[in-house]
Amino acid sequence: MNNQARLLWITLSALALLTISLSHPGPPHGDPAAMTAMEVRLGPVPHRVGIKEPVNLTTSRAVSADWVTRHLIISPATAVRVVAHGPHHFLIMPNPGWPEKSQVAIRIRGTATAEQLSIDDGRALVVNLSTQTLTAWENGHAVRTMAVSTGVAPRWSTPTGTFWIYRRVEDDHMVGGDPHSPDHWDVEHVPYAQYFNGAIAFHGAWWNHRFGRAVSHGCVQLPTATGPHGATGEPPEAEWLWHFADIGTPVIVEGQTPQPQSVSARAPLPYPAPPNGSGPTSAKSSAS
Repeated sequence: MNNQARLLWITLSALALLTISLSHPGPPHGDPAAMTAMEVRLGPVPHRVGIKEPVNLTTSRAVSADWVTRHLIISPATAVRVVAHGPHHFLIMPNPGWPEKSQVAIRIRGTATAEQLSIDDGRALVVNLSTQTLTAWENGHAVRTMAVSTGVAPRWSTPTGTFWIYRRVEDDHMVGGDPHSPDHWDVEHVPYAQYFNGAIAFHGAWWNHRFGRAVSHGCVQLPTATGPHGATGEPPEAEWLWHFADIGTPVIVEGQTPQPQSVSARAPLPYPAPPNGSGPTSAKSSAS
């Protein structure tokens, strides 16, 4: 299946399966007293979300899979996949995505609980490890392609698969790796970080001038026009992507990272020296 067909499948399909796995029984079906006594909370969700954004559901008492299945109402009708994180916490995940360009209402029958999502346009991001590029798609059309730097093979290769952006930090402080090895980083003011797979994120890399080559510890590094010390001479791709994408935007990582051609190329690009502790610091994350 080519990129365009895969993206159309993600952005246009609203069919899914509702599944929940819980071990605790819940209130009996149709018991008004039990439902009144239980508090149910949805969200909160951002004002605008991508088509893959999950919604949090929290209940004050343990409930069964059958109870949630019977009482979850979504309009327009959109089936979902619900993942349990303990007996009181769930993620309502669209599978494969919410209907694009729409308002989606979620509520729990018999309660006053409701949440409304404003769904983004059909946007998605495709990272090609083979070509070291990122392509932004909207409604099945490629709107921008940019050179990036992904993880060095084989140790730091960026994992392939389909993900979604779940966290965004405009001015990040990234710390990671073994403090007793060269593969340690402690970098302040990393711009436009958008996390999509654990600690792996898109982010601007003002210290990198080798885009189009795999030189990172796993993150997808993007050109950024400015850094803490002024202009970088690179295009403002990280900033553009920050305004294009959002929480819930799908991310597809595909291809294969080229193998390094020399021993020196097997090591990721060195990071700037750690901060000396003076001056303001940005939000702190563990990332690459």
